[in-house]
Amino acid sequence: VCVHNGQELQTFVQLLCLVAQNGDLDGVRFLLQEARVTVPQEPSEENPAVLAAHHGHQLLVRELLDSIPRPCVRKDLLNWMLATACQQGHLEVVKLLVHTYNADTEDCAVHSGEFAIITGLPLYAAAQAGTVGFCSSHTSHYYCRECLLNYKAIIKHLILRCYFMFYAINTASTLALFLFCLSAYHHRSVLANSRRSAAGTNWIGLRKLQELDVSDNSLTDLPSSILHCLKALSSLNISRNKLSSFPDPWACPLVGCRHRHVLHVITHTNMHQFQPHLISFSPQKICKASSNQIEFLPDTISIFWKTHLMEVDISENVLKELPSYIFELEAIVSLKLCGNQISTLPSPNKWKCSCLRTLDLSRNQLGKTGEPTKTRKLAFFTTWHRRDPEPVCPIQFPVILRDSLEVLFLNDNQLECVPPSVCALKNLSELYLSNNPGIQDLPVELGQLSNLWQLDIEDLNITNIPADVRKDGPAAVLAYLRAELRGAEPCRLLKLMVVGPPRQGKSALLEGLQTSKPSSFINTDRSIHTSGWDLERPGGVKSAVDSVSFNVWDIGGPASMSTVNQCFFTDKALFMVIWNLALGEEAVANLQSWLLNIEARAPNSAVIVVGTHLDLIDTKFRTERVATLRAYILALCRTPSGARASGYPDITWKHLHEVSCKTLEGMDGLRRLLFQVACSMKDISNPASCHKLVGRLIPKSYLTLQEAIKAERLRRDEVDEVQYLMDSELEQIIEQSPASDIKDYEDLQTAINFLIETGTMLHFSDTSHGLCKLYFLDAVWLSECLERIINLRGSRSVARNGVIKAEDLRMLLVGTRFTQQTEEQYFQFLAKFEIALPVASNSYLLPHLLPPKPALDIHGFRHQSNNSIQRHFKMSFVPAGFWERFIARMLISLNQMDVQAFETKRPTKNQRNHSTVIYSFAGNQQRNRCSTFRVRRSQTIYWKEGLLVTFDGGYLSVESSDLNWKKKKSGGIKIICQSETRDFSAMAFITDHVNALIEQWFPALTGSESDGSRLIEQYAPCPYCSSGPRVSDPLPLSRSSQCTVHYFNMEDCVLAAVDKEHISCPNHPKQPVPLQELVPELFMTDFPSRLFLLKSDLQCSEDAADILGQGGSGTIIYRAKYRGHPVAIKRFHFKKCKQQSLNSSTDTMMKHLQSMDAARSFSEFRQEASMLHSLQHPCIVALVGISIHPLCFALQLAPLGSLNTILEERAKGSQYVPLGHMLTFKVAYQIVTGLAYLHKKNIIFCDLKSDNILVWSLELEDSVNVKLSDYGISRQSFHEGALGVEGTPGYQAPEIRPGIVYDEKGSLLSLCGSRPAEQKEIYYQVSNGIYDHVSTTFMRCHKRTTDVVRPLAAPLMRQMQEPSFACLRYLLPCQEHSQLFLSPLQGHNAVFWDGNKDDRNYTVVNLAKGQVEVKRMPCPGTRLSCQMKMENSLWTATEEQEVFIYSLKEMCPLSHPQKLLSCPAVVTCLFLLPARKEVSSLAQVFAGMSDGLVVVYSLVDDIPVEGESYICSHTINKHLLNMEDSDPRQRPYAVRNIVPVRSGSEVWYTNGPGVLVIDSLALQPIRRLEPYLPPSCVLSMVSSASCWGDEAVWCLDDHTNTLLMYHAASYQICATYNCSDANPLRDVFPVQRPAGVMTPVTPDPDIDEESLPAALEPVKVTVTHREDAGTQILCQQDSLDYCSMTSSGFSSEQLDQIGHFPHIERSSSGALSSLTSSSSMPLSADFEETDRPPDEPVSPGSCPSRSATDPELAAQSHTPVQLKALNIIAVNSTIWVPRRGGDIMVIEVQEQAGALRARVIAVLTAPGVTLAEAALVAKDTVVCGFRNENMAWCLAVWRSWGGRELELFYQGYEELGRLESSLRKRR
Repeated sequence: VCVHNGQELQTFVQLLCLVAQNGDLDGVRFLLQEARVTVPQEPSEENPAVLAAHHGHQLLVRELLDSIPRPCVRKDLLNWMLATACQQGHLEVVKLLVHTYNADTEDCAVHSGEFAIITGLPLYAAAQAGTVGFCSSHTSHYYCRECLLNYKAIIKHLILRCYFMFYAINTASTLALFLFCLSAYHHRSVLANSRRSAAGTNWIGLRKLQELDVSDNSLTDLPSSILHCLKALSSLNISRNKLSSFPDPWACPLVGCRHRHVLHVITHTNMHQFQPHLISFSPQKICKASSNQIEFLPDTISIFWKTHLMEVDISENVLKELPSYIFELEAIVSLKLCGNQISTLPSPNKWKCSCLRTLDLSRNQLGKTGEPTKTRKLAFFTTWHRRDPEPVCPIQFPVILRDSLEVLFLNDNQLECVPPSVCALKNLSELYLSNNPGIQDLPVELGQLSNLWQLDIEDLNITNIPADVRKDGPAAVLAYLRAELRGAEPCRLLKLMVVGPPRQGKSALLEGLQTSKPSSFINTDRSIHTSGWDLERPGGVKSAVDSVSFNVWDIGGPASMSTVNQCFFTDKALFMVIWNLALGEEAVANLQSWLLNIEARAPNSAVIVVGTHLDLIDTKFRTERVATLRAYILALCRTPSGARASGYPDITWKHLHEVSCKTLEGMDGLRRLLFQVACSMKDISNPASCHKLVGRLIPKSYLTLQEAIKAERLRRDEVDEVQYLMDSELEQIIEQSPASDIKDYEDLQTAINFLIETGTMLHFSDTSHGLCKLYFLDAVWLSECLERIINLRGSRSVARNGVIKAEDLRMLLVGTRFTQQTEEQYFQFLAKFEIALPVASNSYLLPHLLPPKPALDIHGFRHQSNNSIQRHFKMSFVPAGFWERFIARMLISLNQMDVQAFETKRPTKNQRNHSTVIYSFAGNQQRNRCSTFRVRRSQTIYWKEGLLVTFDGGYLSVESSDLNWKKKKSGGIKIICQSETRDFSAMAFITDHVNALIEQWFPALTGSESDGSRLIEQYAPCPYCSSGPRVSDPLPLSRSSQCTVHYFNMEDCVLAAVDKEHISCPNHPKQPVPLQELVPELFMTDFPSRLFLLKSDLQCSEDAADILGQGGSGTIIYRAKYRGHPVAIKRFHFKKCKQQSLNSSTDTMMKHLQSMDAARSFSEFRQEASMLHSLQHPCIVALVGISIHPLCFALQLAPLGSLNTILEERAKGSQYVPLGHMLTFKVAYQIVTGLAYLHKKNIIFCDLKSDNILVWSLELEDSVNVKLSDYGISRQSFHEGALGVEGTPGYQAPEIRPGIVYDEKGSLLSLCGSRPAEQKEIYYQVSNGIYDHVSTTFMRCHKRTTDVVRPLAAPLMRQMQEPSFACLRYLLPCQEHSQLFLSPLQGHNAVFWDGNKDDRNYTVVNLAKGQVEVKRMPCPGTRLSCQMKMENSLWTATEEQEVFIYSLKEMCPLSHPQKLLSCPAVVTCLFLLPARKEVSSLAQVFAGMSDGLVVVYSLVDDIPVEGESYICSHTINKHLLNMEDSDPRQRPYAVRNIVPVRSGSEVWYTNGPGVLVIDSLALQPIRRLEPYLPPSCVLSMVSSASCWGDEAVWCLDDHTNTLLMYHAASYQICATYNCSDANPLRDVFPVQRPAGVMTPVTPDPDIDEESLPAALEPVKVTVTHREDAGTQILCQQDSLDYCSMTSSGFSSEQLDQIGHFPHIERSSSGALSSLTSSSSMPLSADFEETDRPPDEPVSPGSCPSRSATDPELAAQSHTPVQLKALNIIAVNSTIWVPRRGGDIMVIEVQEQAGALRARVIAVLTAPGVTLAEAALVAKDTVVCGFRNENMAWCLAVWRSWGGRELELFYQGYEELGRLESSLRKRR
């Protein structure tokens, strides 16, 4: 049953209403599916869907709505159905409409004839019906007056479970009492009512209310008792009331709350002053107090809101003075003060608002003086020296706004001039100055504001700007000011290009024009000649321009140079095309290629066509003959309707002229024409020049650069140097110019464009292969270089079949002075202009060497057969370079397929027919094909405009064909494919290449003529008509005879292929033509059969719930299952017209649009499916299968969706990395890896963005996390790059634009791209955590100025495989400072110190933010020796033996120390030992001195208390270890490092080559270790838990560069490693178990001090102190010892306890260990410490470590400086050893087979000169400080990666590599 007319339609709709009302589901389905009845969408009570909802038929509602396409369902119909269901109480229907079809519960829905059932809400209908069950699933409801008044019980029941109430736009004067007892409320709006007071109500029940809106009422007060009840209030809107005051601040519970930002909107109230208690509410973000009567502001505004308030609106008040404290708001971004009475601004030094972006001072009285305004009178006698002085503006803006202010409103004031300080606001983008009558001049300094784009000068009488400039708008005014600022001068220089076929009289014409003398024919072989010509204004021409200067380029030479000549065509030039009138129509035909080339290369140029040899035409017929020839020329350039023809320049009869060089006839007219056309040429890019090229203002620096370029060209010509500049050389010339003001990239590009347009140089912006780096100075020299190639003749030795090897092409450069560094750019230049096109990695095609006809007789191959198809491409014009690029592309494709076939068949054993190649046009898949073919290619023949490929059973032929099309002769392409097996997949292959070539390189052909006709059309002759005897008719529109061949238009084929597999030919309608053979590219016949989806195995639904997203060009992606596995189906939809079938009466335009849409869908489908089919990579979404009916393909389904979705979900409420750094890095690496694979396949991803990156997993352990998808606009480069296409704005590289050749770097910009509206939001979401070092590289990818610095994916992938890439957070260059101090584990801060005495200052760097927070803050004093930062204090030790303690609370400057400590020596290191609760000890600070003394301070509240203790290293060594003073270990070694060991119970500190172990509680020595021998000194120590679960202490010396590891419990050396290896990665050294140590060793608590033998006598000392000598400690046993000389020692209380030291003997427990160094014996020694008898004496230096303490090794240590280790850092269970050269060795102790070993698992490198400082400043951050040669610092901030992170990092790319290898092997 079908519906044919309106009457039948109405009948079926009525029938549908009847069955819907009765609930007949089968009837509804029959009418919808069989009768094809359309459900009306006009909402009414008679609508079948409304009737089904009224009667509660849920299934019927779903069936009816599903018959309408989901996006087409009208919203008002859904809401009508919702209200009806609510009114009738059908809960299930309501749920279905709300949850499934997204019906709006807050929209108007139903009106009855008598009254409005609902005025805004379906809720009223539900309340009326008493059915409110559906409301429980919603948390927001809007309550109207009728609901609250008529159904109080129901509404109360509902709102008790709600969180939001909107009670608005009513007239209620009171609120129901139960509304104030709702403890669950979060939001309430009672705006636009008639309430006059909020008092008299108990608001205590609203304790959870967060937002209260009582605006637009008549409130006169807001009592404090109300706000006191609102404990959770975070937003209050009291705008447009009648408030006169605000409650006391105590009433608001938000006082002091720093986590909420209260929005006080108090606009349109009648407040006469800004209440102070408003200020103390809470730290706020926005304050609006507009439209009041505020006269002044309280000073407390800068106290309470100083660092929080961001927006202030105090407009439309009566402020007369603007207090300075309003500008002390440091966080303010927007300040609106318009509509007041402000006449002055505060002093600039009072402004502190460094973040201010918008300042509105309009409609004030700025500039007003106290004197009344007087009318100026001009004196009768006026002299110049008595003129009025220049106006002085009292308004001054501070320097602090220079980098922040963007928008400034100064309009409607009384300013007499523009404030000069405005010109210093370099970030200003908008400036409004209108309605200031006193402003008569604009300062030219406004031109230096590069960001300024909006300048409002309306109603201003500006005298220094020309009227015609002001008329063109703000852009022209700004451009004029910038030109004036730069000393711009009018430029009347143009480039005149004289072109045309050879031997037409070009040179003779030029001589006649320039000399006004007759000239004979001049024969020249030079392809180009340059000269200058000044053309004075001819008589009779009205123009303000007196003369025009031409830089004339006479381009000629032999016909073979016609291809070369097009490279000299530049834009904005005046072209004079010369032709010979005497040759007639033949000469006109020869003009076609020249005109096409001019339009293609220089579309914004003017063209004059000049005919020569006028004297050779008989005067009798001259007028008629010239008119006829002119008509032929116009027929080329204009359409029959008179419009401009596509592909041709805009030429009218005014641009045609004829002359005679012999008689000079027409020369004067030609001069007038040249002058008029030159003066009329427009410069759209320069608004300051009134759009005229002649007379445009050019900055003086451009003209200076022009002269410098000319001088450089002459210099190079004299010394015979190469005539081109590299980009670095050009920059050097610019820098050498003293007056040059060319600073930024955009300005440089403008200057270069000017030089190109005037003929000073040649430059091409193609970024592919770096061509944009070359700047050619001399066109004649370049032409001579190109002639070497053009004059090359084909020979088998050099160029065989037109193909030349790269090395032979290089030989042609010999003598041209081209360098090897610019060879790649030169080759790209040749490819750009089709002079030499790459066809392989090492060979090039020279199109000029191709023969005009086939070298063989190809007619023998083209025998008549019924098994052939044809395709005709009919073009309005054949663009220049088409056939050259097509032949090159075909040779590349054939070569690539040969390689694929060879790789596929490499293992075969049959070597027969070795010379032939098994080849498939579809790729290397040769098994299980569906309608594919195998060919044994035997010959490939190609010529200048054709190609023939023969294979077993058929051939493929492509050649040019001249066709009489559109009643004129035009070019075309004829393709013939013949196959005995009727396998026409080769046709799909060849049409792919033709269409892709046209789309990518010649997109103009895809357009239409002015009459709507296509510029290119495809026709397919009917194979049945063409197989038998026929009369071939090249015009498909002519079918007068039945014997003619019928030509199927491609539009008809595409439309038929949408849902059919055959098409009918009118010559034999009973024998349909299979479309699979006629248009094989649409049916993917070259794909393997295994890739065609079986519909029986596919489970797919197009329900809205299954929609995953939308792709490009309207494609929709659905969730589906194929053979039980989840897949994503990308469906290509076709737009259908209303008619069920297309016939001859169908509108032609509708058919054309529909076919274009279908062709676009087929093209995108084929392109993307073909790319997916050829790609096999773990980071590329794999193709599962394809289908033609319906048109779709199946892809692997990403379980987690797109990366954009993940980022948006995880970034909510968080400013940190949503994925975590490690996962973010893995995602970035996998993206780059996928791009590198695509680039390897010569595929350029033009639209890479987060939407096209699909997420597979968010687990770190998984090998693959993301995959790339959506290759709809990707391009294949074919070695020569690709032309631009339209990608997503913001993600697309700037070089991807029409006319510019780009390469693989274009994909890298998209890697960090962003949409313009988002302003890099996605980029920062991804890279916030990997910001700086990683994102610096990513910003190189994102650099939009030029792609020269943008890396390629493959090098970037290799760079990302280095752990340094991911581990390094950022590099922060710093200024010159003398000292850097990093406090371990004390926060993300680095402090620089510089200067001495009164000039000393410090700089603080916030390492978390990567910015300087305090810069050069004065702090007089002497040079520091060390520094230590605690939580709330900073300890600084100076070289004058003093320690200053500063408080860091409230960021106080370091000017007034809390405490000053005097020390007996210079402090060399400071160490904080935190308090230990288990022993009830105070926190202690150990201060190591330069002479070996250690001072211990006890802390209370971070302040040292009186009674410090001293530990003297010399005394311990001498009296307890019997070391003589002559022992080199007794030298006054500085304490370099102090380390807590064993939970702080012990302290180890360095003492020259040894280490002293001290009990931290009793401050008694336990043991001395001897890890090294003199002259080595322990440089650094660190403790870590890495030795059998016990603690280990690592030591490093400064001489042998040896690293030792001690077992802390047994004091034995476990490992030794020399850090001098230049390549230490993967170095392994053993970690030996200490002898006798099986379990962690702890001190014996049972040992009593009193039971220990007193082996040593107490040492008595005397402590004295004098002002001149300081503290001295004298030992009484000696007359004078070392300690007394160095003013160091123990306190008397400590030394009294020395006699209680434990007995010096060996103990396996380690509790009472010896003070000797016996534990430092080598690990390989036969003598072990535990084997020694307990009573055997041991010398202090017994058994040292061989590697560390061997005197021979120590004496022979010559480690290079760059390999010297700086210190040791314990980082996350690993040891980092930074070295002076800048690298960091990461060592991890690993367990293997029950044994331990230490391994260098990574070497981190950062660019720097000399590493000077390194420390672990926080648990997650390691900082290294480098010093450059100029003594400037650079901070390298690392992530504190341990073994786990590095293991995940290595696994990330190793597993990916293994997966890629396995996929390659499987394929």
